[in-house]
Amino acid sequence: MKVFIATGMMLVFSVFLYAQGPPMALNLGDRVPDAFWTNPRNFMVDGKVVQKDMQQFKGKPLIIDFWATFCIPCIKGMPEQERLSRLFRKEINIVSVTTDNEKQVSTFYSSERNPIGRDFTSIVNDKELNRLFLHNKIPHLVWIDSQGIVRNTTEGDALSEANIKAALSGNLSVSPLNYIYPNTVLMMNRNPEGMQSFNLLIKGRIPGISSSMFRSNGANTGMIIFNHPLRWIYSVLARGEFSWFSDQRFKLDFEDTDGFNNPSLDPENLWTVDLWVPKEKSASLKKLTMKYLNENSGFSASVKVINTAVYKLKYLPSKATRQLKTKGGRPANLGFHKGSTFINQPITHLINNIQDCAFVKYPVLNDTQLSFMIDMELSEVKDIAALNALLNPYGLWLVAGRQKLEMLVVSKTDKTN
Repeated sequence: MKVFIATGMMLVFSVFLYAQGPPMALNLGDRVPDAFWTNPRNFMVDGKVVQKDMQQFKGKPLIIDFWATFCIPCIKGMPEQERLSRLFRKEINIVSVTTDNEKQVSTFYSSERNPIGRDFTSIVNDKELNRLFLHNKIPHLVWIDSQGIVRNTTEGDALSEANIKAALSGNLSVSPLNYIYPNTVLMMNRNPEGMQSFNLLIKGRIPGISSSMFRSNGANTGMIIFNHPLRWIYSVLARGEFSWFSDQRFKLDFEDTDGFNNPSLDPENLWTVDLWVPKEKSASLKKLTMKYLNENSGFSASVKVINTAVYKLKYLPSKATRQLKTKGGRPANLGFHKGSTFINQPITHLINNIQDCAFVKYPVLNDTQLSFMIDMELSEVKDIAALNALLNPYGLWLVAGRQKLEMLVVSKTDKTN
């Protein structure tokens, strides 16, 4: 039986359904099938792939580490994993598993990215184990006891001396991860029959998941955003709802002492929202999600017209010493970086790049009247003066001013359930 325990979380929901996982996937407390030990698998050892089964690991506790060659945290954790594997070699086995193919892993093995050299071993080109132990994120650990029973599933940073000793004594207390099934409501593997809507809001980090997605299933459509600060969630929704929105047009009317912005990603102040509606309302999904947050999070966002500081981008062709109008060619836009290219782009893309600069604190308005596509040479800039020095040869200027603008303003409320 699967049990989801929410500790230190606030849950707001309108539908709940208990559901078992698919037959192939194992849950906590399940024993691995005989084929788990006997099926041949591709092991990379000393840079070469050999076929062998898992029976050599039978009879001792086993930790399976799911990883990939693109996963930076996985690679950073390899030296410590190798140290622990040696330290506990008489008591426990640790096996790495990846879906990456032989060529990808062989390239990694031979490269400077491999931090443990010839000590590296892994099952490669895996399909079966990934289906047997479903997960949303890597590194992902599966803890199996000496009897072949699945005892826990954790994130990669749970691999430590203390936790291995706890597992060996049967006292590992790390909260297990929950697999999030695609195109279903959170924590379920199928949607309830006849579901019309579903709303869920959680305050507090849910381990093991980190992405955002739109989903669709039958007569319903939904969106879910995992483990992000409320400011980030409201920003995502506003970008989809208001064509004028940028981070500079986001304003709090209170001093943030409650973790709304949460730049340090404090786990207690991360939020997850899951909202489903009938498909005919899919065009309003972001608006309805924002309304749901306003009604349940303790904060409320609304559009207000405010007299605010702004930057206006102006174009004075008589001052230009370099050609701004494009010469054509394949469009390219790498932003303000060293050696960047900006070719055959609209002026709005340049304004977006400017607003992405951390030092630009006010909204940037297009006052150029330009209708043609443009070319520019861009580079890294660290302040407004350096930015204008880059723009001026093309006849462009960023000028400070004030103007009444629509802004997304967030207030505190007492609307929490």
